[in-house]
Amino acid sequence: LHNENPINLGARGLRRLRALVVLPGRDLAKQVYDVFVRYSRGSNIKIGLAIGGGKKRADLMNERRSLVVETYHEAFTEVRDDDGSFIRRKKGGMVESAAARCRHSFDPTSINAALEAFDGTLRKENGLQIVPKLGGSSAIDVLVATPGRLIDHLDSTPGFTLQHLRFLVIDEADRLVNQPYQNWVGRVLEASNSANHCNTSEYAKSPLQFAPDGATFVIDPITHRSAGTILSKPVSSEIDISNSEAGLVSGMLGRPVPLRKMLFSATLTQDPQKLARLGLGNPKHYDANYLKRSAHLEDGQNEPYVKAGRYFVPDGLSERMVECTAEQKPLVLLALLLDEEKSHIHSEPEKGDKNSVNLSIVFTSSVDSTHRLARLIQLLWESGGYGHASAIAEYSSSISAKQRAAILRRCRSSDANEKVSVLVCSDGMSRGMDLPTVSTVINYDVPAFAKTYVHRCGRTARAGRDGTAISVLKGGQVSKFRKMRSLIDGGSVKETGVKKDLIKGVLPTYQACVKALKQVIEAEDNDEMLPSDPLNTTLWVAKRSK
Repeated sequence: LHNENPINLGARGLRRLRALVVLPGRDLAKQVYDVFVRYSRGSNIKIGLAIGGGKKRADLMNERRSLVVETYHEAFTEVRDDDGSFIRRKKGGMVESAAARCRHSFDPTSINAALEAFDGTLRKENGLQIVPKLGGSSAIDVLVATPGRLIDHLDSTPGFTLQHLRFLVIDEADRLVNQPYQNWVGRVLEASNSANHCNTSEYAKSPLQFAPDGATFVIDPITHRSAGTILSKPVSSEIDISNSEAGLVSGMLGRPVPLRKMLFSATLTQDPQKLARLGLGNPKHYDANYLKRSAHLEDGQNEPYVKAGRYFVPDGLSERMVECTAEQKPLVLLALLLDEEKSHIHSEPEKGDKNSVNLSIVFTSSVDSTHRLARLIQLLWESGGYGHASAIAEYSSSISAKQRAAILRRCRSSDANEKVSVLVCSDGMSRGMDLPTVSTVINYDVPAFAKTYVHRCGRTARAGRDGTAISVLKGGQVSKFRKMRSLIDGGSVKETGVKKDLIKGVLPTYQACVKALKQVIEAEDNDEMLPSDPLNTTLWVAKRSK
């Protein structure tokens, strides 16, 4: 661990970015970051987050300050007039300005060094571009990031480097590997091997320089991978590297540092062509479901034969399917939600947790369908007297990251006044998000692919808990659904019906809500209200009844 105790300078280590965790979305990355921070408390490990989401320039600058160390701990500021025009740069700056001032302190008679130090620009000297320290200047040990934001920092953040990485973790790997994201995989592998392409002979010959305090040296360590490698390709044993530049530095500084790559997913691809771009060397594949069932077989338990690499659903998952017509789907969904709400009310006294939250997640096929269905259920929920419209929430890319974070907090809350009973969402919610209160997943629109079904069902029955997955099917979808489900091991799907008495007499209210929904969507299209605005259900339904 990094020792930050100023008294024990002899044991003080250099903070370097050693682990990079890449995730496909901001919400999932924020969730992982919160978990890492919780587990790193009490240690000297620093966790960083790079996901963007705010005002692009201001947000990027704030992230830069959290990721890299500024020399002399001075902040970069500019003095501007009231009209925004530049007046002057105040003393201090980001890494590029601070590094220029450091060079000027060692060569105070150089006009070029003085200009670089105080006018905020970088100039060329002897045809070479002056750049920040080769070894980087990280303020963190672990970085959690999305691919796009990671590329932004590689392109524009001075002092940010991946050359010291020891661990590259890719979550939801099947999705990230299949989507280019500005060729982020190649960029990360290239950046992690950047020290192998530097002029190592010049580095080895460069003299030590005194730090501004006059008592210590400025050390700029670099990390080398296997000497002579490009990206992660193995080195031929026939190549003699004893006299090479990479061999010189690796021999001087120690053994080359390997980059360990770890890929995680509930539906991880084993396609060699897709995995080739990661440059894996002697990869090992671990299937948790296969290993668990194999262990049970060794213990003499009666487990069905399983094949490694197959898709699985959780052991505690109960799967059901309901067949209906397209016109009946909204009312069938309402009956299923009311049945789950009723079951939860009856189970509360047994568990002794009156404030527990019973959350049902409803998956649709698109962002537009998510919004329309969420609005309809909000109208129905309050008009039918089942609860307040705010108990129904929408979660999709159509709402801001800040609003999505607020919804997730409400989902985890035990406060009855702000709890969410039903979360209507698109497939952006199906990967990785952990809400321990989810008891039921309803596939309002049935997925076409087995891996999508597995990820959706994975929102419930997590960590050994029980859960239910219900698929609402139209007549022509049953055979396709069964064919898709046959590609998944574990569990079985039972046909079931709905309790019609729960929605008895609700048809007139439903018809009024459908008409009100059309008016609500028109008001949103005309900018009379925002898609995220709360609904005054009584007002909208009353308008349609007149």
